Amino acid sequence: MMWEIWQANNRYIQGKRIKKFKLKEDAVEYAKKNIKYKRMVKGETKNEFYLEDKGGLPIGMLIYKEK
Repeated sequence: MMWEIWQANNRYIQGKRIKKFKLKEDAVEYAKKNIKYKRMVKGETKNEFYLEDKGGLPIGMLIYKEK
């Protein structure tokens, strides 16, 4: 069970997985430093968040994966 940070490439939001974390707080802190998003928006499921820039375009995702 891990939180994954994905960074958008030119075609897809879930383009490149950057890192995995056990705690959501650690994942959010890492994303703030490396993706530099302006806001986090809840996705379709409760374990999915979109990271958006100041214009509202998604530039990354934070997803909780259970294995």
